[in-house]
Amino acid sequence: MKKLFCLVWVSFLVCTASLHAFTIKATYDSSVTSLTNAAQIESAFAAAVATFQSLYTNNATINITVYWGPGGPFTNGINLSRSFLTVFGTSYPQITNALFMSRASAADTNSVASLPATDPTGGGPWWMPRAQIKVLGLPISGVSPNDSVNDGAVGFTSNAVYALDPANRAVAGEYDFIGAAQHEISEVLGRITLGLQTNVGFLPFDLFRFTNNAARSFDPNANNAYFSVDNGATALNFYYTNANLGDIQDWKSGITPDAYDAFVPEGVVLPISTVDIATLDVLGYNGPGLAAPRLAAGKLSNGSFQIGFVGTPGTMFTVLASTNLTLPTSNWAIVGTATEGAPGQFQFIDSSPAASQRFYQVRSQ
Repeated sequence: MKKLFCLVWVSFLVCTASLHAFTIKATYDSSVTSLTNAAQIESAFAAAVATFQSLYTNNATINITVYWGPGGPFTNGINLSRSFLTVFGTSYPQITNALFMSRASAADTNSVASLPATDPTGGGPWWMPRAQIKVLGLPISGVSPNDSVNDGAVGFTSNAVYALDPANRAVAGEYDFIGAAQHEISEVLGRITLGLQTNVGFLPFDLFRFTNNAARSFDPNANNAYFSVDNGATALNFYYTNANLGDIQDWKSGITPDAYDAFVPEGVVLPISTVDIATLDVLGYNGPGLAAPRLAAGKLSNGSFQIGFVGTPGTMFTVLASTNLTLPTSNWAIVGTATEGAPGQFQFIDSSPAASQRFYQVRSQ
């Protein structure tokens, strides 16, 4: 008989009670509301929005219009999903001062501490997304944290089949709609490098792009650029590299699919990882951090062992196992990743050969 012993390893601070004031208000274009499955699309988009609202607590309201097919700002077409946003001119000192004042976690404290005293680009120009201006509270005329002006748009192609059920996101032959929506929403919020990619200047996210320790890179063609919050000492994830085919602020696709990857497959969940969360964290989006996973159930079924637990919606959780509780974590075996059904409800089934005793550890990635 397998015994359950659930440990917790969380990469961020333990969650504390906090008043959530961060709101993403979606307005659906007629291209969405006229669809026969409009209610399903709106419900799935609301689930994507809920993840950001649970992760960040800034006092700001972000207004996003949702489109279906080549309409609005997407008349030249959509591959799978696209974003559109408004940017305003700013300056390097204004950006660094605002980021310094918004520090609220180890990630953004370390990232701000490593920013150069003078503009590393030699003069910019610098731009900032309207949504990020709201969050940071920059004194830009016509922008206030909770105004009702549109901050951006998200569009979805009408030529793909999407998995719209929040409780069943991995459907063969269908794309994870919630993951795609979170990808584009994060770009409206500021996880974007439009200026660098189009050679018209720089955006704050460009400041966390490195090719080596202490070596920031503003070359859109760099083939080894990575995201780092500690002045390049640690590569948290590598960027996609071909500016002619995709967005270079997205991740290079790896073994484990991610909501922020440049290219994604069908039939899989596209989760938000803790590295994804850090991208907005260093841009000024602050929150209580990740809540520790909480065991909900454990049972044997057909020779397999099933773990159910509750955690922050949209988080990627890895499950490790060992028959020896005293072993250091580095020696535990990774046995898989948990799947999320309903938002925040996770499950993992271990179908490996039975052991007289087995311990499990759940950690966020």
